[in-house]
Amino acid sequence: MPGIQQVRRKSRAVLRKSGLAPSGPVYGRLVDAGRSLPIPASARVAVSTAVLRRPWKVPVRFDRLLVGAQGGWTAREFAERTDDLLWPSTPFLDGPHVALLRLADEVPGLTDEQILESAYGRLGLRCIKAGGNYFGGTDEAGVLAAARAFVARYRGEAGPAEDEALRPQQSGPQDPVLVAPVRGSDRYQILDGHHRLAIAAMNGADGADVVAKWLPVTTPLQDLLLKMSWLDGTHELYQPIGAPELESGWTTVRQCTDRLAKMDAFLGERGIAAGRYLDVASCYGWFVARMAERGFDAGGIERDPLAVPLGQAVYGLPDGAVATGDAVEFLGGHDPARWDVVSCFSLLHHFVLGRGPVSAEELIRLLDRATGRVLFFDTGQDNEAWFAESLRGWDPPRVERFLREHTGFDEIVDLGPDEDARPPYEDNYSRHLFACVRTA
Repeated sequence: MPGIQQVRRKSRAVLRKSGLAPSGPVYGRLVDAGRSLPIPASARVAVSTAVLRRPWKVPVRFDRLLVGAQGGWTAREFAERTDDLLWPSTPFLDGPHVALLRLADEVPGLTDEQILESAYGRLGLRCIKAGGNYFGGTDEAGVLAAARAFVARYRGEAGPAEDEALRPQQSGPQDPVLVAPVRGSDRYQILDGHHRLAIAAMNGADGADVVAKWLPVTTPLQDLLLKMSWLDGTHELYQPIGAPELESGWTTVRQCTDRLAKMDAFLGERGIAAGRYLDVASCYGWFVARMAERGFDAGGIERDPLAVPLGQAVYGLPDGAVATGDAVEFLGGHDPARWDVVSCFSLLHHFVLGRGPVSAEELIRLLDRATGRVLFFDTGQDNEAWFAESLRGWDPPRVERFLREHTGFDEIVDLGPDEDARPPYEDNYSRHLFACVRTA
């Protein structure tokens, strides 16, 4: 029953955006909150051990682990304090703890400068700068002491663990390595035990038996994606994002690489290798990043302000690369032919269906006006199950006629369909990409 499914989808979206659903943004904070309760640490650990932890150990491969809590803060708190959205998305084997031990193997006589310049040294200094300490250290000397003690343990140069005085925040030799499952994925976030796991990994182990909490956590990246306006709280990616916790349980709806390959080939044939580029409705900013890599002065316009920090984090977009606001107002507020190359994907059909502030004809005229040389364009079509009735008649020939009738381009070239018609959307997409060319 499509009606019931639509109601369920909308209700789930409301819960997720409010943060109350198990995968919503507030859920992760509630899971983290126990660590911040104003009760003695010993009491908090006792409650956690008795209620929140599974009473048995589980085997976990190191390549399934993500880095987590640091400096006495949860992974989320540390990410917020250091403005590092992707810290909790970092694979453990690519993290600073393993990296320091690899460096120690390569450079037996590590200098202070090498340690402080390493990812591990920077991690310790970030903890201090964020307003805390690093295993009791509050300056470079403290970070160096922690790093050298860690390397000494790895090399077997330290005394028995039972005889060593524990540093602040350091776990005891009998404490278990503690992890939490990451919701919607096959990964685990490390809550305690980064150093012990790093030593085990560098000694040749490919996994460890750990204690896992019952309740899963979410990463800040997952939380941000679930708040994006066009996702309705679903586990879907509209553009590719390379994050381990998104590899399973999250569907990449738009492949994007298929469109980019067609764009690359066409621009190459026409000898267009640089210039200004604009992506209209740029989503996370994937096309902006890829075109910038190709040498274009690339930018985007996107209605959702959350797209800006997301694109900066996952694609490394600079400040100002993506503007936020209404695409119609943005296009109308700039000079004609300001951009050499413009792209606009999957936007026009919303205007055809009456969801835009102007008509579909006015939108395409604005895109025409903005384009100096080539407009790459696609839109929803009637071959798609969800548009079979509402967009009846909007097949590729109709789209091409629409472009010819309402723009002044010299050529309209059909570059073929996208490759997004795959499960669970095998009955949708296959939208044709058009290159609209101005030759004069």
